[in-house]
Amino acid sequence: MGIPAVFKSDKDIRRVGNYTFEWTEDHIPRETTDPLRYTYDKLGAAAVDRIQEIHRRSAAAADGDAQHISRLDLLAVLEANHGTDAVLGQLWDEVHSVPGWVDWAQLERGQRFLYRYALANLMGFALQGFVGENSASQGVVEVLVRTGGFSTRVLLRRLLETFQLLLQVTHSPGFLEPGGEGHRSAVRVRLLHSMVRQRILKIVEARGAEYFDVATLGVPLNTLDSLHALTTFGCNHAFIQLPLMGITARPAEVEDYVALWRYVGYLLGTPTEHFASAARAKVLMDSLSYHERGLTDSSLVCGHNFVETVRDLEPINLSAGFIEAGSRVLNGDALCDDLGMRRPGLYHYACFRGYCWFVKTLAAAQQWFPRLDAKIIDFNRDMLHSAIIHSKAGLAGGSKLKFKHVPDGTLTGKESSAVKRGEIRFYERLFELFCLAYFILGLFVLLCVVLWKRPKVAPQTAPAQIHSLLLAPLSRRLIPPLIAIVPRDGCDVGSDVALALPEVKGNSLHPTSRSSYPHLNWEEEPSKELYLIEMQNWPSLQVSQA
Repeated sequence: MGIPAVFKSDKDIRRVGNYTFEWTEDHIPRETTDPLRYTYDKLGAAAVDRIQEIHRRSAAAADGDAQHISRLDLLAVLEANHGTDAVLGQLWDEVHSVPGWVDWAQLERGQRFLYRYALANLMGFALQGFVGENSASQGVVEVLVRTGGFSTRVLLRRLLETFQLLLQVTHSPGFLEPGGEGHRSAVRVRLLHSMVRQRILKIVEARGAEYFDVATLGVPLNTLDSLHALTTFGCNHAFIQLPLMGITARPAEVEDYVALWRYVGYLLGTPTEHFASAARAKVLMDSLSYHERGLTDSSLVCGHNFVETVRDLEPINLSAGFIEAGSRVLNGDALCDDLGMRRPGLYHYACFRGYCWFVKTLAAAQQWFPRLDAKIIDFNRDMLHSAIIHSKAGLAGGSKLKFKHVPDGTLTGKESSAVKRGEIRFYERLFELFCLAYFILGLFVLLCVVLWKRPKVAPQTAPAQIHSLLLAPLSRRLIPPLIAIVPRDGCDVGSDVALALPEVKGNSLHPTSRSSYPHLNWEEEPSKELYLIEMQNWPSLQVSQA
């Protein structure tokens, strides 16, 4: 049975995985976004052509003894020749000119956003950003498998290099100012993308659409792909990942974070007008997430190789089950099923839910105690830069993002982990045990709250007591509310609704069955009707007192 007309909404609610949003007249239709597949950063492309020409001249002067292009530091050539080459000079002037809309104080506040919610942001970026966006976007994933970057042999370093860019542009304003480490990394990424695009197009000239279908997918690393990547970095944390973990960021800090990525997008050669405000950026994120989600055979390769690469990495040793449970919470079962991910058991879901509760508790504590917030931000910044960029287990001082993964006409396939790992038992995974313990602690606290607040009711049978005092309240609090009873014509029914009503016959709940649900506050007016409104995937149900 459908929802009664009196309760139907004219809103156009759309879903992408576990994320829902209202489609409005401000959202961007596919007819507007599709042409962006065939445009790209032409200044960056022209600069790479000039860099290669300079390199060829240097190689000839050295009798062919110059270093291979894959080991060439593109930024170093730009720095050395921007004063004598017009194209390189134009690019140099552009990236060293700070737009008038840049507010350095706002950018500094935006940088703190990443480290304030670091545990949630990094987990969300890995499980939703890589799995839900990169693997599920046709244009992006088809480029990734052609560069070899999603091979298990190099994927970990590829991920660390991505995190390096993320950490460097969020470290401090000095890192983003012209000449700073974050500024230099952003320019390197811009040149690297142009180099990859050029190489793939050259192979297409020789092999045709069987290698990369430009007519369908567009130019490799096009404007649409760049905008999609920018929303993944600058919007998905605040609007998708954190809310699905139970965290709500303040509107002001979301504005600051979007402003930060507007400037980074400018350095990357990406159009920035959509990032003038958080509201406009969210509209772009919604539109691209909705239009661009589509799987190919390469998506399955990326999803498989991602899990193989990140599982059991020391020192955290996340299991494949934990990764798959988190991916399903953040991306939805449908996408993860299509990517070939297994369905983990309740143990791993409990561990990931405990993780979400922990980061939510930490975020709340930081909002209540500013001094604690400042200390955690500083600690996370120092710890992440040390572990990912400077440690031997990380990038050992940082990467110059050289053109190492040269497209050679081959495609990456499914691979096993490149690291031989022994069997790790569940009790050896200390991080997951901590998350499980936090989940159990959370259940205990919720049970205490329920028992403390329970209403005084008439004596019940044992099954009814268990249902009304434990099962129904816990089902409402452990799982995001899926259903809600709504009165019609002012009928007061309360909101304590169980997730299952076994006594329902067809579409009606007879008065004789009410004793099984003492937590329902019934209105004794037989003429009134109560309706169950669909919130997610639950079917509409009419509950009649007649």
